[in-house]
Amino acid sequence: MENTAYTPNPPAGQPAPGQGAPGPGFGGPGFGAPGPGKPTNPEAGKGLAITALVIGIVSLLLCWVPFVNNLVFVLGLIGLGFAIPALVIAVKNRSRAKGMSIAALILVVLSLVGVLATQAYYGRVLDDVAESIEDGADGVVDTSDEEQEAAATDALAIGTAATVGDYSVTVTGVNTNAVDAIMAANEYNEAPAGQYVLVDLAVEYSGDSEGNPWIDLSTKFIGSDARQYDSTTCMATLPNPAYNVPTLEKGGAGTFQICMDVPAEALSDAKIFVQPTFTLSDNDRAYWKAQ
Repeated sequence: MENTAYTPNPPAGQPAPGQGAPGPGFGGPGFGAPGPGKPTNPEAGKGLAITALVIGIVSLLLCWVPFVNNLVFVLGLIGLGFAIPALVIAVKNRSRAKGMSIAALILVVLSLVGVLATQAYYGRVLDDVAESIEDGADGVVDTSDEEQEAAATDALAIGTAATVGDYSVTVTGVNTNAVDAIMAANEYNEAPAGQYVLVDLAVEYSGDSEGNPWIDLSTKFIGSDARQYDSTTCMATLPNPAYNVPTLEKGGAGTFQICMDVPAEALSDAKIFVQPTFTLSDNDRAYWKAQ
């Protein structure tokens, strides 16, 4: 007869002897699916997020650079292609890369907005420059109200010196009826469309390198018609042209003449101003009365 041990039946709800209670690994929340708020893959999307973040930083730094920002716009679109999938993956997997993805997306969007804004600004600037060049192609431009007020307020008497850039400049004379003098200077000079104005200047160079006043200085005539006339309106050969002045060292001085062709009706209450040729500010100029 087979000898078998007696195993009593366990009470209701209790495990049989030798068997443990079911652990959390069997059907419990600790086995298989993660609990609430826990990442399924904490590194998901991290590579895409880092790439998008680098692209966003570079794009934002370069979005204001002319010409380069054309390429930055394309770079920004590529950054979007990395940032959006990175964010989607991070959210789906509750990854730690979510914050980085959001930051990258913001930077990329800001760079694209910056490109569009700077392109619009540079476009307006180029339009203004083109308009100014077109308006001044004949050597005549309009005088703004601010320039007219400055000319009326700050105009010096003929013979008074003023500092203009690296020069001490003096308008020593203004001949508003210089037709005879200019026609006599060269037999090939043509008669003016209006009336020749001849401006005599004396300069002394105070810079530390070398000075060429015919390059460094620009002289213009402001007529009573609120227009400015420069030397390109007069193509005549002058008795003492500016290019005859040699290159000046510090302390060197010279005299020369500038000519403009001005309508006769614009000669009354006129002004002369001299400014550095390469300047962006009207504050660098000096004014003189023409009579």
